[in-house]
Amino acid sequence: MQFLDFLHSLQNIEKTRNFNVFQTYSLDGLSELFQFVKSKQNLHKPIRISVVGTNGKGSTSHYLASLLSKLGFKTGIYTSPHLLSPLERFQIFKEGKSEIPKEVDVESFFTKTILPNLEKFKSLSYFEFLTVFSYLYFAAEKTEFEIWEAGLGGRLDATKLVEADFVVLTKIGLDHSEILGDTKEKICLEKLGIITEVCRKLVVMDPEDDSLKTIILNFSENKTPLQFFPLTKKPTYLETNFLFSKTTLSDLFPEFEPKLKSISFESVDRPRGRMEVLQKSPEIVFDPAHNPVAITTTTIEFSLTHKSFAVVLGSLPDKDREGILSALENLPLVALYLWEGPGFGIFPKLPEVLRTKTTRVQSEGDLRTLFQGRSPVLVLGSFRLYGIVANLIQNTINM
Repeated sequence: MQFLDFLHSLQNIEKTRNFNVFQTYSLDGLSELFQFVKSKQNLHKPIRISVVGTNGKGSTSHYLASLLSKLGFKTGIYTSPHLLSPLERFQIFKEGKSEIPKEVDVESFFTKTILPNLEKFKSLSYFEFLTVFSYLYFAAEKTEFEIWEAGLGGRLDATKLVEADFVVLTKIGLDHSEILGDTKEKICLEKLGIITEVCRKLVVMDPEDDSLKTIILNFSENKTPLQFFPLTKKPTYLETNFLFSKTTLSDLFPEFEPKLKSISFESVDRPRGRMEVLQKSPEIVFDPAHNPVAITTTTIEFSLTHKSFAVVLGSLPDKDREGILSALENLPLVALYLWEGPGFGIFPKLPEVLRTKTTRVQSEGDLRTLFQGRSPVLVLGSFRLYGIVANLIQNTINM
């Protein structure tokens, strides 16, 4: 498949974790390419919503797209990273259901749209190319709404160039500090940098933090209309973010509110890879929580319905692994398996309370006994673990 061959030939910073490239990075070159592709085509203009933040942006993006599609709008969603295939990153929602593009359709579109000017795309990174490609793909599909989940940041994020009509800011936390800043305030400013002059409104998950509120208010003053919404706390973070998404759409589009009220959390498909039950016996649940705050939220939520459980935890080299381990100290764990296979980070010295429960593993075979046992298992720390665990489950079933 030429599309995948070309995509995998590009520099993939998500995989290499070589964030040093951002020290001199700018959007200038990519901006020129966006202007080129716009000039070559009579592009359809949908309503675009950017979703940016540290925690909650993936599930919020999913629910915004799902709700809009349930209202009858053909909605594109651009998200990252993917679970199994990069084609998952640009999907179309119709009537509440997401559709991953068919390989044959993507290949045909790539051949028709990209190949004639391939040289112009060769200098792009993996994420940059997918952003441009998805922009063109959605235009060809004549989407009515588009949801654009930002990658690492905002000010220098490739998705900034779609020039969203509205921006949604989710929770801010300390993650990717080497790129975005070493305080939540600095990170918040970087995230807000995704706003362009065409933005009509900024909607914010109330950070419940005076310093962050001040940053947001000062940034928005005399520039962009602003609305804070407190979160309605529910038993699961997914339902909490679902309700925030409903509130956001009701605020941005008041005419949608009557129909939105009739859509329940139970009637909407959950996003794949978020508290997803991969196996029922023993119960194996996957979530990509990968920083201390997200790990805390997810594990506390899981402990409310599970008296004891095991955790499989993997973390990429640039993450706060010490902070993540601290978040596990007071949980009713029967076992902790630290995945330290190729591409993953090595965990530091363990807190005393975790030492007797912990096993360091590097291969799927090391988890087989756990996945054949009785204890529920919560898998956390990285999207990259999804394929590893799914493959192990499949192989275990076929034994």
